[in-house]
Amino acid sequence: MENRIIICLGTIGLAGFVFAFGDLLIPQENVILEAASRPEEFSRLVTSPEYSIWALRGFVGVTMEMIGTIGLYLYLQNTKAERLAFYGLLLTLVHQLLGIGVFSIAYFLFPAAGELFLMGQTGVIKYVTMGGALQNFMGLSLMSTLLGLAVMALAVWKSRALPKWSGWLAFLGFAMIPLPGVALQFFTNLLWGAAYFWMAYGVYKNHTHLSDSETSVAKQLVA
Repeated sequence: MENRIIICLGTIGLAGFVFAFGDLLIPQENVILEAASRPEEFSRLVTSPEYSIWALRGFVGVTMEMIGTIGLYLYLQNTKAERLAFYGLLLTLVHQLLGIGVFSIAYFLFPAAGELFLMGQTGVIKYVTMGGALQNFMGLSLMSTLLGLAVMALAVWKSRALPKWSGWLAFLGFAMIPLPGVALQFFTNLLWGAAYFWMAYGVYKNHTHLSDSETSVAKQLVA
């Protein structure tokens, strides 16, 4: 079981690196949120080949996040923080399901709107601006992310089964993602990815220590 959990946590840690290096593909992803004030830049960005790879990597990354989140809960379910971990699992899965929706919009809707704008149909931009239902959807995705990660960070802290600051490091990394700047977003994704690698190391260390203890006891019984 521990080996599978280590693989799960390693998978979500790797997702952070997928997002980090994916952010280097485009000059500044915050332009996507400014379609109303910068429609020309928005349209040229979302119709570029690099953008399609950037958006596609979102689907891959979110799927990897789901795998890691489930593995983290499985590890915490036998600790005193099981209830917190369960609610953290539910909230984080909501974030990830909404995340698939966000990247669906980014991959399918935004490029179509960008192409139509460049063809002269400027009125299409109103459908991709951050206002109304679209803004609410994006906001809900962000709120569920931070809430789920905060609850899971509390579970990690209280469980004493993993490095207690690792959950809060993951929370900090995600919380800083909306801040502008390619270099900063690259760093924040590496930060939360490293947090899950830290958890994976914690599981490995605990498993190794337990195995060593069992071996020592067995030797004593034989003697």
